[in-house]
Amino acid sequence: MRFALKHAALIAACMTAFPAYATNGYFLPGFGMKAMGMGGVGIAAPQDAISAAYNPANLSKVGMRGDIGISVFNPVRSAYVGKASSSGDQSFFGFDTGYESDQEWFLIPEMGFSMPLTEQLSAGIAVVGNGGMNSTYLKNFFDASPNDTGGLGKLGVDMMQLLVPMSVSYKLNEDHAVGASVVGAVTRFRAYGLQSFLTISSDPAHVTNNGFDYSYGGGIKLGWLGDFFDDRLNIGLSWTSRMYMTKLDKYRGLFAEQGGFDIPENYGLGIAFKPTKSLTLAADVSRILYSDVKSVGNVGPGLDTGPGFLGVQSGFPCGAPPATANRAQCLGRDGGLGFGWSDQTVYKVGADWQVNDNWTVRAGYNYGATPIKEDQLTFNTLAPATVEHHYSVGFTWKASDTPMEITGAYMYVHNNKQSAINQNIVGGVDIEMSQHVLGVSLGWVLDEGVGLH
Repeated sequence: MRFALKHAALIAACMTAFPAYATNGYFLPGFGMKAMGMGGVGIAAPQDAISAAYNPANLSKVGMRGDIGISVFNPVRSAYVGKASSSGDQSFFGFDTGYESDQEWFLIPEMGFSMPLTEQLSAGIAVVGNGGMNSTYLKNFFDASPNDTGGLGKLGVDMMQLLVPMSVSYKLNEDHAVGASVVGAVTRFRAYGLQSFLTISSDPAHVTNNGFDYSYGGGIKLGWLGDFFDDRLNIGLSWTSRMYMTKLDKYRGLFAEQGGFDIPENYGLGIAFKPTKSLTLAADVSRILYSDVKSVGNVGPGLDTGPGFLGVQSGFPCGAPPATANRAQCLGRDGGLGFGWSDQTVYKVGADWQVNDNWTVRAGYNYGATPIKEDQLTFNTLAPATVEHHYSVGFTWKASDTPMEITGAYMYVHNNKQSAINQNIVGGVDIEMSQHVLGVSLGWVLDEGVGLH
């Protein structure tokens, strides 16, 4: 265990160099290649050491093993504003711009280790990407200068979040287990090309072009896993607290609460049913409380009907105290403009079929309605998290004479477009995204446990 903890810390440090990007809002659709092949199902379907990131009680089922994997993530994002949008609705600045985001290939590593300590007690650690947001537009469509002479440079954001759940599970009896995790978290963020918004910030020096900043914090995760009908039915519950994070000081003039960017509370229910010994059907439903985090949930620039620039009343400089009602929405203040996201409910279903002793195949589907409201597209050009429908397949091959196994998964995320007219500053807006995710992992199984098979 000491060896695993030492190397988990090393991998966690290395992973901060890799951005992670997401599909359920800004959360990843699942943890671990086996779960991803089933649409991200995992709360009641323990299959590997990484499954503790869903539900720490899963450790009671997975035995002693180590898993390490990597995914190639290919998101295709685009934003069109003003006359270039499908509506042709021009703003008072006359924007007529549309671009596909640059940088479309990313790597997402993950790892986990689990082991029984006694007949009742198991422990494990995982290192996973929680998700993130990214966009890189080579031309800045927030540059209102005539003939694009403002020289604001590229426009975009880059945010990733890393989670390190350190978990234990305890078997109450043969059919029920509970688990708990202490979850460490790291956020990395940068923004560039947002000079047009300095006039509505409470701290204009800390809005944009300040390089990467890091935020650290954590929370807890609790879970329960129950077996019923002679292990043919698993039911699991999982709850993750809000992750309280340190401020992103370099961007305290951009995000609400002076650079606050906590990770939202989330919870879920999972069911796994085995109609036959070799077939498992599973489903999860989870809820992500994005609206509770002000930097994400606060209302952003809406319809172009408010006074002044972006609805912040003109004649009241944002940088000058106090925060009167006329300036409450200035960027960086507690009520500062955000992305206006709603809470999101995510539904996942998947199937796992053990073909023989060597091969297992999987398929799954994941749906979460976009959290972006139709009148909140101006800021969300920077984070077009519009996708809703996810389709996945996967496999595992086990060698007959070694403890090794190889798992692969592919997820296709169908393109989804959101459009609106009369958006503040830019007029009409179209944002859209589609994704491909291809991953592989290596498992080292010392004690197979009693997971799905």
